[in-house]
Amino acid sequence: MRIVPAIDIQQGEVVRAVAGERLAYLPLKSKLAHSTCPEDIGRELIKQHGLSLVYLADLDAISGQPPNWELYQRLIDSGLSLWIDAGLVAAEGCHKMVQFAAEHAEVQGIIAGMESVADRATFNRFQDLIDPNLMIFSLDLKDGHPLTKDPAWQKQIALEIAIAVAQQGVERMIVIDLARVGMHGGSGTRRLCTQLHTKFPELALYAGGGVRSVDDLVSMAGWGCSAALVSSALHDGWITSDELKKFQQKNANR
Repeated sequence: MRIVPAIDIQQGEVVRAVAGERLAYLPLKSKLAHSTCPEDIGRELIKQHGLSLVYLADLDAISGQPPNWELYQRLIDSGLSLWIDAGLVAAEGCHKMVQFAAEHAEVQGIIAGMESVADRATFNRFQDLIDPNLMIFSLDLKDGHPLTKDPAWQKQIALEIAIAVAQQGVERMIVIDLARVGMHGGSGTRRLCTQLHTKFPELALYAGGGVRSVDDLVSMAGWGCSAALVSSALHDGWITSDELKKFQQKNANR
């Protein structure tokens, strides 16, 4: 199972995400670096943990501003590969992200977040535009409920949405409950992940939110997850580089 650090960026600096309440996010204080500069954080993730692939949440773009292309370029230049969540809403923005990815092999995932996409018809359009190897659907939840603008999705439970999306051909899926992010209580998505893995064993499942320790990572690997999104546990030193190395050696093929 792969460990993918999550970097949340707001107004040009890395912030600490807590429970999805973005207006209350504060600049990150990390044991990895005495800086909130995204490139500094990225370089230290590589240097101290050997983690060069990151999940980048451009919170300003998710809030409706243009994507920060210059920042993405700087992060790539610092040695990182990216899964980018820029709050894709409509086809126009998707076109631009696909073009950026075509010009940068370091972009290894384009996030289509259920929270951001205008509706299911638009998501279907995203599937036409984004290479299946790059498309990552994010099943965004809040306290277990779908976080979405789409009225039809609002009437469904998370498992129904995930099954339908997987049956449409999505090959990679993030399962995350934003209410759990930064709350040190585990991801809370065990049942959903195990159900999805049982039904779609070839689906690449990525879970995150609330990871506290290597024990949580072991549990998530057991749910069938092929990657875990981690943030606070790395910045606060709850997961050390030695622990991470041993875990990755044991779980290299999971």
